Amino acid sequence: MCDPKLLRSLMTHTGQDYTARNVDGCHALSIVYGQTSLWNTLKWNESVTLLLNVIPFGWKYVIRDQVKQTNMKQTIREVKSLTKKYTSNTSLVAALIATITFAAAFTLPGGLSSDPANAGLPIFARKAAFQVFLISDTIAMCSSLAVAFLCILTTWEDLDFLLNYRKTTKALMWSAYGATALAFGSGLFTVIAPNCLWLAILILVLSTILPLFSKIICEWPLLKIRYRLRGTFIKDLVPNI
Repeated sequence: MCDPKLLRSLMTHTGQDYTARNVDGCHALSIVYGQTSLWNTLKWNESVTLLLNVIPFGWKYVIRDQVKQTNMKQTIREVKSLTKKYTSNTSLVAALIATITFAAAFTLPGGLSSDPANAGLPIFARKAAFQVFLISDTIAMCSSLAVAFLCILTTWEDLDFLLNYRKTTKALMWSAYGATALAFGSGLFTVIAPNCLWLAILILVLSTILPLFSKIICEWPLLKIRYRLRGTFIKDLVPNI
């Protein structure tokens, strides 16, 4: 059934014969391994890892290599459709971030000075928070524009290129996301801090931890498996999502 909770419950009993086979000559690991439709699920990965550590058969490398080969074949078959879906969503978000950050660059926090000596210059130009806003806003816009441009290159159907493209655009999008959140927080901090410092700090902290919090939520199921399996975790059995 590939149920890790059920497996853990069964494995707590003493005197288990992990070499036992059913009437078809299959032991527990071979039965779980045969559930090929579940190979891309985390519960299958956890179940196989649990059994690999108790059943005395040299299956570890055989299973790992077989799963990697099967996943690669499946990736080759589905690379076009998967890349098309991924590109459409990524390009939309990248265009939205680029638009927001571009507009923010011309709507500076605090506005421009009306003093004749500094006419046209930002009022908070010398403040550190304002400089952080400018840097993070620039990083966010450049990263999102780079992703938007890279989406054009997906017409090239080479597998290695498309896998590298997904990896690169993911990194750029996380960079754009984090920089946008930081630009928002530092921009508001620049304006609010002179009158209400505690509120400005709260906004800045919330904006800063938002990308990290989102990353933890995205990888929470994988993090739980890593924690439960500790040193027995086999990275190769986790599909490259």
